[in-house]
Amino acid sequence: MLRPLLRTAIALGILAWVFPTVSISNWVTLLFASIVLTFLQGVVRPLLHILLIPINFVTLGFASTLLNVGLLWLATYLVPGFHIEPMFLFGVYVNEFFSLLLVSALIGTLISGIKLLL
Repeated sequence: MLRPLLRTAIALGILAWVFPTVSISNWVTLLFASIVLTFLQGVVRPLLHILLIPINFVTLGFASTLLNVGLLWLATYLVPGFHIEPMFLFGVYVNEFFSLLLVSALIGTLISGIKLLL
């Protein structure tokens, strides 16, 4: 349980450092956001994934992406001081949903890369 929590904390810390639209107010918020996101990804996501198998089959996997975005949004809703704002990407305004989509993909990528190191 400690390794996924550490991986998530490192990934969130890197994203908060690199992107000004991902804001974490302090290290306690980072720890709490990591705990909430690890719990959602480890416990809630598998249960919802099983329930969404028919929809996931019909949408060719897009429901899993929406599930990840929804869980990240829920984490930002549950943790005060953890926000993901809309951003400008290559000069184009990206609304909150697509910001969450990008951050969700980057969290998954960073966690996968961190798994190789830890």
